[in-house]
Amino acid sequence: MSALLQAKDLQFGYAVGMPFSQAFDFALESGEVVALMGENGCGKSTLLKTFAGMLRPIAGSVAIEGRDVHDRDLGYTMQELSKKVALMRMNMVPPDRMTVREFVSLGRTPYAGIFDGRSAEDEKAIDASMNLLDVQGYAARPVSELSDGERTRVYLAEAIAQSVDVLLLDEPNAFLDIPRSHALFRTLRALAAQRGMGIMVSTHSVEYALKYADRIMVINGGVVKVAAASNAEAEGILDWARAD
Repeated sequence: MSALLQAKDLQFGYAVGMPFSQAFDFALESGEVVALMGENGCGKSTLLKTFAGMLRPIAGSVAIEGRDVHDRDLGYTMQELSKKVALMRMNMVPPDRMTVREFVSLGRTPYAGIFDGRSAEDEKAIDASMNLLDVQGYAARPVSELSDGERTRVYLAEAIAQSVDVLLLDEPNAFLDIPRSHALFRTLRALAAQRGMGIMVSTHSVEYALKYADRIMVINGGVVKVAAASNAEAEGILDWARAD
């Protein structure tokens, strides 16, 4: 495996002098799934936005394949960055009147030419992602009319159609039942293994993190800790989730 995303001396948050965490280093490897965990309000969504280049860090840096995600002069342009990283958030307002296929097609926008045409390669990527998430059956339905669980799978299909190296997911199983949640995490593991993607997924489920993730990152009390999923309990980074 090789590092796709690297954070160095990173402090993230919304206000200078009020970071969510102490400075830390982290590398997301090709082919791995990392579960991001912590109590509500600890900064999980903020960290994902920082990794995606949507929010500048308070201190330190984030790079994907050696190029800074926040530096528009020496790093990536926004179009280049959108071919490298995608962030899927469940609080996105569903588009009015847009069909499922039209929405999934948005994942190919970074690759579109001057007239926003879709190539045969684009159509192939769209079909593949829709089949992978089992949403072909309602391709013509408006996204706004789907259930929360159906919409989750459509949002993920759009992100996968984007063909990025780094995929960031903010509580993607929040509206999924148990069988669909397991299916989702199995899909993420397959994507990481087969496409060499680096995937970080925030979740409140210790069970899913231990079963499907290679490593677990926890934000707790302003400290970021990372451990192999197989060692996470022994190293105590999951103690915050204990009921006693």
